[in-house]
This record gives sequence, C-alpha cells and structure tokens, in this order.
Amino acid sequence: MANLGDNFYILAMRRTLPLLVLLIISNPLKAKSNKVIYGEDNRREPFEVANSRLEYASNSVAAIISNYSLKKIGHQTELVSLTLDETINYCPSVPYTDQISAASCTSFLVAPDIVLTAGHCIKTDWDCQTKSFVFDYRVDKIGTRVGPYKRFRIDNDNIYKCAKILERKLEKEGTLEDWAIIKLDRRVEDREPLAIRTIGRMQSDVKLSLLGFPSGIPLKIATDGKLRNDENKYFFVTEVDAFHMNSGSPVINEATLEVEGLLVRGEKDFINRVGCYDLMRCDDGSCRGEDVSRITSIPLDKYLD
Repeated sequence: MANLGDNFYILAMRRTLPLLVLLIISNPLKAKSNKVIYGEDNRREPFEVANSRLEYASNSVAAIISNYSLKKIGHQTELVSLTLDETINYCPSVPYTDQISAASCTSFLVAPDIVLTAGHCIKTDWDCQTKSFVFDYRVDKIGTRVGPYKRFRIDNDNIYKCAKILERKLEKEGTLEDWAIIKLDRRVEDREPLAIRTIGRMQSDVKLSLLGFPSGIPLKIATDGKLRNDENKYFFVTEVDAFHMNSGSPVINEATLEVEGLLVRGEKDFINRVGCYDLMRCDDGSCRGEDVSRITSIPLDKYLD
C-alpha cells in the first residue's frame, strides 16, 4: 500500500500541478507572491557564489516541504517530488528545469530553535503540523538518485518539525505585514542563526542577496539585488531575482551579512511564449519590484536569547 500511495501522489501531482502553475502564471493579481528576473539572471548554486560568507549563510536557510513529499527510509528521507519540467512546458532557455521542485516556501534560522518565514506560508496549526523545515536541500548535498524510485534523499537529522506558531501576521491591506515566527521541534546544533539588523536602515546603494528556493527547486543565491524604495515602515521594495516559493527567503546585506528582511510578494514569474513558458524579465527600474518585509518591524526580541 505504501508504494501504491507514492505512485498515486506522483500521479496526482502530474495532473494538478500544471493547472496550479498556469493559474499562478496567468493571474498575478491572485498570486501576489510571484516574482521575476531583473536584468540578467543572477541566481547561482551556493558553491558557485564568489562570496563564501553568503554560502556559509545559506546553511541556515531551510526549505518548507509538505510531509506528503517526505518518505522516511531508515536514517534518510526520500524527496517524493516531480522535476520542474514535469510540472509545465517551459521554454528551452529556462534554467534548472531538470531539478526537483519540492519546496513550497523558504525559512531561515533566527535562533537555535526558531525560524522566520512569510505569514502566507504557514497560516494555521494544520500547516504547522503538515509541513517540515528541511536544511541542506541543495544540489551538492542531496546526492544522486537512489532506491527503486530513483529519488533524492536527505538525512533525517536535517529535517525539523513545526512545534508551534509563536506569532504571525498577514495583513492584506494597510501595513501589508507578512511574517511568521515558528518554533521548531528541537534545537539546530550544526548551523548558526543568521545575523539580523536590529536598528536603522540600509544605505541606498546597498547590494542585496536573496537566499531561497525559487519555484521550489534546491537552494539558490541571487546576488547583486538593488534597493528601489525604502520609505515604508513595514516593508521595502527591491530589484532581486525571485520566484514563487522564494517567499520567506532572507534578503541579506552583502556588506554586513545581516538580514534586512524577508521576501513576501512581487511581479509574476513567467510569460507565455505560445507553446512554452519563459522567464519574465524586467529592465532595471521597470515592473513593480519585489516587496520585502522589514526585519526591524517584526517583534523578534521577545523570542531571542
């Protein structure tokens, strides 16, 4: 029955994911968390980034993955997931389509047993109970496909459950606050919480990096992001290469390595090229920009040592 269940889940994903992706692509008003490429595509594998401090920081970023996509096999867990190109017909120029798409959102460590993510990623206690926080979901650490179903595996030690939602806010009007503070089921001992800005604001010419799981694929670092608008108390607007499932990703100041905020919404991801879907590209200064919940507006102090 377990094997049948796995096959049924994969079949269901094959049937429903293309429709879901089409809805996300075609209706940006309803899919407010969609993102876009600004100028050149600056996404890289963590080990390809010249700034080694950014790669080190990426160790503290966790994918939020449905428990239905995780199958425990001894001391490891299989990732039950389709590749990106199995979900919809992408144009040949779209990168990373051969990589699996297992993540639904992004989170990052702010304390040994606390992660921060977007409020629209973990909405209810049910979400808390049915999703896991997975570290080392990156192409150089998930190894090769193994087992009868040729799936990637992650060590169980890198998978954490949601113990409870400590505090959460999702405002669709007014402040547009969008964040959730999550307590994990145990302390994370083998990686450090990210440093966060506690006071003040960044310089206008700051360079920003985004660490997360665009389109649900393994971790990518998008560098050379720009600050577009820093006027709002609760969020700022950037030009950084981001996609759906990057929601909750830390936006890091490349100079200080402090988290300035977490990505929550932006431009749509892809456009229809008649027969296939291509990257949505915007020139610098064009399109709507990407909204980032300001870290200093989130009440983290009460939960941090």
